[in-house]
Amino acid sequence: MFRQFRSLFLLFLFVCGAAFVIFGGDPSDGGRAADNREFLAACEGGPFAAANASDTVDAARLCACVLSWHRREGSKAGAALPVERYRSEGPVDARVSDLDNRARDACLSGRVRR
Repeated sequence: MFRQFRSLFLLFLFVCGAAFVIFGGDPSDGGRAADNREFLAACEGGPFAAANASDTVDAARLCACVLSWHRREGSKAGAALPVERYRSEGPVDARVSDLDNRARDACLSGRVRR
């Protein structure tokens, strides 16, 4: 049945197409990318970055550090990203506030404050 090149080639194309359909999709990240973008936008536009960064690049670097700290250390505690705190500096849960203060201290250490 598969002695002709054409038959083997068609079988190869069918198997490759099926593999692409089955394995070709992007894995879901559970919404983490959207959460990260929301946190970075709130942080970079909020009063924390304005008070501690000299320009937009510095603010992006500072907020990326805080986000990284929250993803690494905050995930161990099961805490969500404190987006509301960066939008308005408003009240948040005490545990989240404590984690965020530790993140800020870690990312501000060695920086000259404006």
